[in-house]
Amino acid sequence: MIYVPAAGKNNHSAVLIIPGGGFSYIMKDLEGLDVAKVLSQKGYASFILIYRLPRDGSDDNRNHAFADAQRAMRLIRANAAHYNVAADRIGVMGFSAGAFLAANLSNNPDETTYPATDAQDQTSARPDFSALIYPVVSLKDGVTHPGTRAALYGKSLSPQLIEQNSQEDRVTGRTPPTFLVQALNDGTASPQNALRLFDALRKNHVPTELHLFQQGGHGFGTGMKQNLPVKNWLTLFSDWQSSLVTQNKH
Repeated sequence: MIYVPAAGKNNHSAVLIIPGGGFSYIMKDLEGLDVAKVLSQKGYASFILIYRLPRDGSDDNRNHAFADAQRAMRLIRANAAHYNVAADRIGVMGFSAGAFLAANLSNNPDETTYPATDAQDQTSARPDFSALIYPVVSLKDGVTHPGTRAALYGKSLSPQLIEQNSQEDRVTGRTPPTFLVQALNDGTASPQNALRLFDALRKNHVPTELHLFQQGGHGFGTGMKQNLPVKNWLTLFSDWQSSLVTQNKH
């Protein structure tokens, strides 16, 4: 699903939106369409990813989800001119479980998740920026969301697999600038996901910004339905991303 900004409002940036849903379903409205509508008002072209669900945690199904995110990013970049988007202003925005796919794409954009099928698969899949909203990015006990982890990797995980695939431990200096949003009263995605990732980004000298809100819970989407400060996060994101563009011009 594609949303483009109104004429005269295009800021030539694009966002691949990856909704959450615990890898059991996809929150395409709350964390997809609703977000795209706000972003289009701010000048962004938005591409909502309806990805294949890993369901049973098998290697094949998990790679299907990773591949869908990777292929989508390549298609957007390869067709940037068609959407009046700058090829170096294409980012990813993931919510909850969708943030794991977004973080994996950001940390491992060149990972082979599917066989190349055409010239577009030669295009870089690395996002130029990443936004992770109430993310589930860690697989570690006490931090991860158990249901999300089981859907993605199965119920029996070795300590080695947990260590190798927790996204906070996969950050490198090549991870794109990252924007993080979290409500401290989130009872589903522990704030430790965002906090540990923020710490890893800082240690690797990746430009990052973290916004912690006292209230908001989990799954607030745009936050517009709540008369709480969390409703301002999309404006904060837009200001942050615009500042990246300005910095890159100098």
